Amino acid sequence: MKRILYFDASAGVSGDMFVGALLDLGASLDVVRSHVADLGVPGIELRARKVTNHGIAGTKFDVLDPESGRPVDGLDAPHEHHVHQHDHDHGFGHAHDHHHHHGHAHPEHDHDHGHAHRHEHALGHTHGHGREHRGLREIRRLIRGSKLPAPVADDALAVFELLAAAEAKVHGTSLEDVHFHEVGALDAIGDIVAAASAFHLIGADEAWCSPIHVGCGTVRCAHGVLPVPAPATLELLKGMPTYSDGVRGELATPTGAALLRRFCKGFSAMPPLVVEAVGYGAGTKDFGIPGLFRATLGTSAEKAMARPVAVSG
Repeated sequence: MKRILYFDASAGVSGDMFVGALLDLGASLDVVRSHVADLGVPGIELRARKVTNHGIAGTKFDVLDPESGRPVDGLDAPHEHHVHQHDHDHGFGHAHDHHHHHGHAHPEHDHDHGHAHRHEHALGHTHGHGREHRGLREIRRLIRGSKLPAPVADDALAVFELLAAAEAKVHGTSLEDVHFHEVGALDAIGDIVAAASAFHLIGADEAWCSPIHVGCGTVRCAHGVLPVPAPATLELLKGMPTYSDGVRGELATPTGAALLRRFCKGFSAMPPLVVEAVGYGAGTKDFGIPGLFRATLGTSAEKAMARPVAVSG
């Protein structure tokens, strides 16, 4: 019987929301942490906690800054002059991932079970901001030389390559010239490896996603004002159904788009499922709608419904 994972991106998607939804669905945070630790990169600390967002409980996942202990997304707050700068450097310069907050994220049981939406990927060129940078070549060496399970390593590296390819295309440069700013890189590594780990822990046979809500308007970053979706995000969304219903802000981030491109077989309305579990990954910014990315796990109803199903309650 086929197990299907279905994502609802009606509030957009970011790396931390993706991970939060899978943790909320039942993926083990301890195992995810152990996989990220297998990289051997010091300074990556993961946190997950329960929050409520517009009255709906979910999990907020964060990669924490090794120096301040705060979510990495807050590091470039002075540059976030617009409502929602999701997880990327929007090209060259300061990485700022808008923590997709959509709603009051009221911390509840802080069982380290929820991640936030940070500077997810922070891709950009080296422009002398006083921090070290990790290029794609180094990311490849890091992942390939780690103790990560092969499927997790393969998927994590594929997502990094998707992100780098999109940035290179938008900025007219080569893959090897795209760099991840030091702290942003830690955040990206934590998000992407955690996402690949959590996805495999869920054990679905295939994944599908709804059309993706991208928001509208503009977003201000270190190098000016960009349209929403940001150029790199739009590059990653090619071939995927997207829409905007007038919510102003950047709802879909490059990391979120890259994860969906890597893991989803297709994009459509929810297929016939017998639902087993549901998880919600919370963002950070409030756009006036529930800022939650939903993951539903179930079995294909075509076969499951061949026999009577008793529904309790």
